Amino acid sequence: AVCASEHRDAAMSEPTSVRLEGGLGIVDAARQREALIALLEGQQGDLRLDLGQIEDCDSAGVQLLLATARSLRERGDRLHLVEVSASVRQTLGTYGLDPQLAPLPRAGTGEH
Repeated sequence: AVCASEHRDAAMSEPTSVRLEGGLGIVDAARQREALIALLEGQQGDLRLDLGQIEDCDSAGVQLLLATARSLRERGDRLHLVEVSASVRQTLGTYGLDPQLAPLPRAGTGEH
C-alpha cells in the first residue's frame, strides 16, 4: 500500500513523503508501480519513499525503485529513500547498490 502525506510547503519546497507497505517482490511490484505512477502524475518536486515497512524485495522491486528514480530525474527531481528495511538493503546490495540506489564501491578497485 502507498500512504502519501503531503508535507510540501511552496516556500520550503519540501519533498512529498510516501510510505510503502507490504512487499516489493514480483507479486506486489505491479500494484506498487501503479500507485507510484498515479502519485508521480499528481505531484511535482522530489519524492521521499519510506521503505521501513517493506517485508520483502526482489529484482522487480529494485527495477521499480530505479524506474521511479529515473522518471523523477528526467523531470529534474530526485528520489530519496528513507528508513530502508533490511530486506530492501540486502536486495539492493545483491545488485551492487547502496540504500540511495548509487553503485557500491567495488572491492579491490580503489573506487570510492
